[in-house]
This record gives sequence, C-alpha cells and structure tokens, in this order.
Amino acid sequence: MSKCLTLALLIFSQTTGVRAALGPDEVAIIAVRTSKQSRELAEYYAEARAIPKSQICVIDCPLGETLSRRDWEAKVRPAIRNWLVSNNLDQKIRCLVTVWDVPLKIGAIDAANPVLVGLKTNFETQRLARQKQIIGLAGEIDRLLVAKLLLERKFPKPEAPQKEYSDLLEEALKRAQGRIREAKDEAAAAHAAQQLEQLYLRGGGLSAVLRAAQAKITANAPANPEMVRAFDIRQGELAGLRAGENALAGVLESPSRDLQILGLLQQTDGLLGALSWIEQQQELWTKNETHASFDNELSLVLWMEHPLLRWQNNVWLYTFEPSVREMLPTTMMVARLEAPTFELTKQLINTGITVENEGLAGKFYLDARGLQAEKNPGSYGDYDQNLRDLGAWLKENTKLEVIVDNEGKLFQAGECPGAALYCGWYSLANYVDAFSWKPGSVAYHIASSEADTLRKPGSNVWCKKMLERGVCGTLGPVYEPYLSAFPRPLDFFTLLLSGKLPLGEVYARTNPYTSWVMVLVGDPLYNPFKNAPQITRDKLPDTVRFLLDSEP
Repeated sequence: MSKCLTLALLIFSQTTGVRAALGPDEVAIIAVRTSKQSRELAEYYAEARAIPKSQICVIDCPLGETLSRRDWEAKVRPAIRNWLVSNNLDQKIRCLVTVWDVPLKIGAIDAANPVLVGLKTNFETQRLARQKQIIGLAGEIDRLLVAKLLLERKFPKPEAPQKEYSDLLEEALKRAQGRIREAKDEAAAAHAAQQLEQLYLRGGGLSAVLRAAQAKITANAPANPEMVRAFDIRQGELAGLRAGENALAGVLESPSRDLQILGLLQQTDGLLGALSWIEQQQELWTKNETHASFDNELSLVLWMEHPLLRWQNNVWLYTFEPSVREMLPTTMMVARLEAPTFELTKQLINTGITVENEGLAGKFYLDARGLQAEKNPGSYGDYDQNLRDLGAWLKENTKLEVIVDNEGKLFQAGECPGAALYCGWYSLANYVDAFSWKPGSVAYHIASSEADTLRKPGSNVWCKKMLERGVCGTLGPVYEPYLSAFPRPLDFFTLLLSGKLPLGEVYARTNPYTSWVMVLVGDPLYNPFKNAPQITRDKLPDTVRFLLDSEP
C-alpha cells in the first residue's frame, strides 16, 4: 500500500458544480529575492492582470532549476506558508504563480538522510519478523491431526520473495485439508477444520476468508441465510479496516505509521499481505521517488504534512468527492510563468491577453500511435484511444479543423501549419519541428521528462522547444511521471474549448496528482476561448460537464 491507496477516496460524482472561475484577486505570485528579473516579472504580471502588488511573495532560495529537498522542507515551504497565513491570504488565494528563477524541481530525499535510513531499517526488521511468523504458522498447520510431525520441510531463505512463503503456506494448507477429509474421527476432523480456518485467517486475512466464503455461497445455491449474514458482517469489518489503511496512507511516512499500517494489513490480508506490502515498500524506497516539480509540491504548501513517496491524488480533479475535499487542507492551483528567455516569458503574458480578447483560431493536431484500445485506465492503449476519442468528438461537436494522425510515426517537419492546439506522443526529449504555431497556442506532448528544463541551452525537450517556437501554454513532467500523471486529452481540451474556465483551472481540474512531477507553463488566467467558445455546455463530455453546473 503506497500513496496510491488513497485512490479509494475517489468517488465519481457527477452532480456537484464549482464556484466561479478563477479571478485575479485569487492569485498570488512567488518570486526570488536575489533575482532582479524574477521580481521584475512578478510586478509585470501583477500589473498586466490587475493582481494586487501585496499578493507578491518574495522568497529566499538558491538560484538554479533544482532545489534540494532539505531546503524546500526547512526553508522555502515554511516561508511561503507563513507569508500566506500572516497576510490572511490562506483562505483567499486559490492559485499560486511561480515566475522566472523560481526553482523548477525539488530533489529527492538524500540516501543518507536519517529518516530514510530509519524507514529502510524498520522495513527489513519487519520483513524478517513476518517471515519467521509465516514459517511458524506453516508448522502449526502441519501439526493438525498428526500425533508426531514427520514431515521435513525446506524453508525459504530470508532473501526469498514473498511468493515462496506463500507457496509454503499453500502446500501446508492443502496437506491439512487432505488429512481432514480422510480423518475417520468426525469430531477430531471438525475441530481441526475450525483450527485451520483460524490459521488460514492469520495467513491470508479477512480478504482471503471472504473469497473462500463467497465461493462456498456461490457453489451452494440457494445460499444459507446464516452464512450470508456472517459474510455481510465480515465484509463490513473489512471495509472499516480498509478505510483505516487509506487514512494512514495519507500520513507522513515514519516507522510508527508503518507499524500501524502493518497491524491493519495483517487483519485484512494476513501475514502474506503484510509481507507483500513490506517488499513493495522496500522496492519503492530503493527507487526513492520523493522528487517533485516545485509547482506540484507547492500546491500542498498549506498542508501540515503529507507522504513524500510518489504522489497525492489531486483533490481538484473532477472525480474527487467534494465532501472529502472539504475535510482536507486547501490545495492550491499552481502555474509557472517561465520560458527559455526573459523576453519570451513576458510574451506569454502579453500574447495571452491579446489572444484572449480576440479568440484563438487555428487547426487542432492530434498525434495518436495506432495502438489497440485498452480498458485499463492509464495504459498506453487507453491514452491512445483517448486521443482518437477526442478527435472524433471534436469533429462531431465543433467546427474546428481537426487533423488526427493514427500512424506509428509522428508528424514530420512542416506537416502542421497554423497549429492552435496540439496533443500527441511519443518522442522522448526530441521535439519534432512539424508545427507553425498560432499566437496563443496551447499544446502538450505526452512523454517522460519533457519539462526537465525550460532554459538549458541545447535541450530539445518538448516544453522548452514549444515555448521557443511560440506556444503560449503547455505542460509536462520534470522527471519520469508514469503515464497516468498526464491529464486525459479529451477532458483537458474540451474543458478549455468551452471558454468557461481559464487555463490554470482547466489544468487543476484535470491533473490527476499533486506532490508529483508535472508542471503547467503559462498564465493561469489565460482563457483563449472566453470570448469565442468552441463548445456549448450541453455538448461537453459527461466527465467534465458537471463542473460547469453552477456557472451562470
């Protein structure tokens, strides 16, 4: 169980709308004190968008694209949080904008950090303890209905994976079931069966017992009412324990938290489930994916603490249950105003305002790969199909000129004139100069680390190159994101085309994760279709239409 387990909090509600679209008075700007250009750009943006100058937060931090995790946790994060609270902005501000010279990335926890060392040490201790308990459990099962234990076993070694310990229990269980079936003493057999059920519970937990009970109920139709009632009671018990596991998954990692999780896991999934979780955690902490984009981490600046490994589910995602969101600390929308040069960064602001008044016009290019559709959310086939679905939906519901490439190769040089919108994949860190971009264009390329840098000379990552070529808004990951971290194209672009929400809010409502690696580059107040919407509310996909239910 990792932070992914908080996915259980997602409920696909389609009935709750949102407040009015993001406005200038709800935006605060983050700049760097030692950078004259950073402070200059903050003031320039504030004036251009009528954001009060009192809503500029100037921070002290080293210059450079990567900030250490230590500096973020000990200095920068507390400073921004204190500024918001002390200026009574923590309840007013909905969006933070990072500008020129604010770090782009936050590094991972140092391998020698005492916290990380303590976590790893605890996992190894708990792993060995669970292995010993499983071996002991197999011995108890072997002793059922035998006067003298004759069976000699070869036990798995400490470095063996969980599967070998699972196989050990499975073999012991089958042998015991065989002895019970063959026993001539019915009373002794019944007593042994009861004992075996308790031992099975210790090994596989409530979930395993319920699976066996479900199979028994299905096989013995019509079902025994008492058996069904007992099954329902235990199902409720399992649901309560799972809720406890999910709640603990949202707490900052520590040995004490992990011991509590293991205590619950042994009830829900037994010793085998606990051992499996420990092995998963050891693998994850070996990877040490505690890095993040500065902006994605900044979104949780008002949270007192949260797990650092991988991601948190974004509470602003349209699928997140509003009643759960209300119980959590405020999550900020975050966008970045930074391009390869200072002048280009200013142009992001100027071009956006100009185009917003006139409306963005041009072609929409979609570059799918011809992959077979998959039903597994977040898979390659799923995202590829989503691009094709977007193309079909746009052709049916808008007057836009839409070009969909469903071949394995990408659009090639010069093939995409007059591009206003684009989404496609997959050319890793290698921008293909296929496009002539219309002023105000919005585009993103689905690939790893395409926002690894926004300014490094010679880099060919897509976000940087698209900004150089004239794109006004883009998004991408600063490290490996995993595919599920990208907004789903159908949701992101249809919501943008409605003109009801600005870029920053469209991203916030469709971005799956916070405290992770994605970054939105562009003016969050930019709304290219505000005065020229391409989609009426009634024609929006069901997935995002409900977001606008409360709009006038």
